[in-house]
Amino acid sequence: MRVLIVTDIFGVTASVLSLANALMAERAHVEVVDPYDGKEKSFSHEQSAYDAFLANCGHDSYFRKVQDAISSSLEELVIIGFSAGASAAWRNMESDWQSNILHFVGFYPGQIRYHLHITPKYPCTIVFPNREEHFDVNDVSGILNEIDNVQCIITDYGHGFMNPLSHQYSSIGAGAFNKVINQASKLADVATLRRLLQR
Repeated sequence: MRVLIVTDIFGVTASVLSLANALMAERAHVEVVDPYDGKEKSFSHEQSAYDAFLANCGHDSYFRKVQDAISSSLEELVIIGFSAGASAAWRNMESDWQSNILHFVGFYPGQIRYHLHITPKYPCTIVFPNREEHFDVNDVSGILNEIDNVQCIITDYGHGFMNPLSHQYSSIGAGAFNKVINQASKLADVATLRRLLQR
């Protein structure tokens, strides 16, 4: 099984590499897609990271990067995306791919609010924060939950809670969710993973 990790605007970070290493230890083939082509960046705050993301990549280019990564795979595939990466992956879920996408897990994809018309062909689990600045999480998750192949989970944590570089990072939230997604054997078991993520 191959696991595609699609990062947030911070790109390749220590926490991303830790997730990748945990999955590789379970014999998953892991590929990381990020906005900066694998070059590690250092940002003083989230606004500088967002500015760099827009200057170096942007949402449409990131969508195409994920598209290229999916199209190059013929293996069974699980996708884990974070923030802008989750939104880019979501936009690719309505396409027919040669690879068998077993599951897409997307954490706090803020841009998903612009792409609620998508009907995914693969199982999608969307993990929302407790609130978003630009939209009502309950309204958007309610719309998405009506779509086949989609289940939304609303957490007690803020946008960015999985990333230690985010000002809304939660060590408790990240610890709990990493304990689940670090298990490669569980990622493709959609029902089990959703149950574990909802605990």
